[in-house]
Amino acid sequence: MRRLGPALLLPIVLLPSARADGPPVDPRADLYLADPALRALMDWVTFRLTFDGDSAVPDMAAGGWEPQVHGTPQFADGVKGRALVAGGESGGAIFPRELNAPLSTRGAISLWLCPLEWTHDNGGNTEFLMTTNASFYLQRQGPLHNEEGVVTRQEAVQFLMLSEVTGNNGLAFGTEDWPLGRWRLLVANWSWPSMSFSLDGGEFQSLSVKQNPTEANFGGLLIGSAGGQKTLIDELTIYRRPLTVDEARALQVIGRN
Repeated sequence: MRRLGPALLLPIVLLPSARADGPPVDPRADLYLADPALRALMDWVTFRLTFDGDSAVPDMAAGGWEPQVHGTPQFADGVKGRALVAGGESGGAIFPRELNAPLSTRGAISLWLCPLEWTHDNGGNTEFLMTTNASFYLQRQGPLHNEEGVVTRQEAVQFLMLSEVTGNNGLAFGTEDWPLGRWRLLVANWSWPSMSFSLDGGEFQSLSVKQNPTEANFGGLLIGSAGGQKTLIDELTIYRRPLTVDEARALQVIGRN
């Protein structure tokens, strides 16, 4: 079964996700596709991973879909269905970037995250999504204090683009007051030289990189990680155009319902 998006004839492979407690579920039946406000947006999706059925197999993929699993991914209840545990002793999966993630041109990523075992003392970084050459990141930077208790590294969720071509660029939202167990929505946009970042359907903050990246600036697509403080991630979706603030708000609403 294939879906054809507007403007560009891009085949999207729909992969039925087998749940542990029942038969495979057609991904077209989920709430994101059933909601009128989001149905058109889903035509722009190139990659979607819901982790339902405790699986790293994507629900939709325009490119290669077979995960190269590293470590032992752990799963838990998510904002919808199941979620991946990032950090701690969990693992993740690597996917081909070609067609799945248009990082060198323009696009967007939306994902839900939930602090599971965060401390606000000292903690390492937890990567939610990054490229294998460490140039493009969505992560939580853990806090760090010196022996006198003075903060030497602020804790924050970050959207980073790091390379000699673009320079080192980052957008962030502080997490020092985030409670455990509350789900938050992140949306990261890029349309080079611009990159922008939204939290919980709010307005986008943005900046411009010094020079547009090329395909050579990106590696494969790594989702989930070991190390850092445990965080749940869910409903990870990649689009081939930036999202508007209204679309980010619509994602926020449906995730809360």
